[in-house]
Amino acid sequence: MSDAGPSKELGSQCQSRWAPLGFTTRSVAVNGVDIHVAEGGSGEPLLLLHGYPQSGECWRSVAPQLALGGRRVVIPDLRGMGLSGITQDGYALPELAEDVHQLVGHLGIAEVDVVGHDWGGAVAAVYALRHRTEVRRLAFIESAVGGAGFEDIWSFTRPNPAMTFIPLLLSDVLTEQLITGREQVYLHHLWDTFTANKARATFDSWAPYLAALKRPGLISSGAKYYRAVYAAAGAVQQLIVAGKLTIPVLSVAGSASFGAGQRALADAFADNVVNEVVIDDAGHFIAEEQPEALLAALDDFLEPTG
Repeated sequence: MSDAGPSKELGSQCQSRWAPLGFTTRSVAVNGVDIHVAEGGSGEPLLLLHGYPQSGECWRSVAPQLALGGRRVVIPDLRGMGLSGITQDGYALPELAEDVHQLVGHLGIAEVDVVGHDWGGAVAAVYALRHRTEVRRLAFIESAVGGAGFEDIWSFTRPNPAMTFIPLLLSDVLTEQLITGREQVYLHHLWDTFTANKARATFDSWAPYLAALKRPGLISSGAKYYRAVYAAAGAVQQLIVAGKLTIPVLSVAGSASFGAGQRALADAFADNVVNEVVIDDAGHFIAEEQPEALLAALDDFLEPTG
């Protein structure tokens, strides 16, 4: 069962940030959860999926240009993140992919191009594996799929300072006890660790993520993405064994983050990686650190819409 949802104040603040960019926001009930969605533009549909610990607002520097390029841009907050509903369960990749599938159907979209970052990339990959005629192409940005390589990055057989937040998120009730009241400290650590171009993507720009993280239950729901990885790994592996994706896939990474290693993480589930792009002076949060370079890569990948 979904929670009562975000406060009207958070929703109003979000809309006030999107409205000058030509986007509207609303909540859509699908698959037992209320999904917060920003929408703008018209033309062939394009779905943008965000990652942890962010929300759909991470796309505000690229979404307007994509809409002006002749696209109907749809930007949901994933279940239990941003301003979407918080549920007790539903955080395994196949379930999250079902959220997306039902949202796309609710919006009357038959085929869609998808751009996914971090968890959004993993959700997008599993969505495409489960609904192969629905996804036309996939841009896979700074991501790895649980069951196809993500869990291997968590190795702690030797010091792994970049990933120390993951054991914290796996610590059940202790997670909320340690982060509640210290949300800014926690998010600043993630921003500082994974952002290379700090002059362009300042921590001040993370204010919407900080406000969302203070919603009751959101710390726990975000942690459940990581807790669900091992249980769902077998189901994801079965999807890949049935056949890797044959649709065009673009691999994108930041030079100061996954870099060239991103390609292998895409090859793990896709047989048609048509290009790999490593963006200079960028860490993990490319859409905010280097939006122009990301737009250039997407423009080359996505078909002209006329």
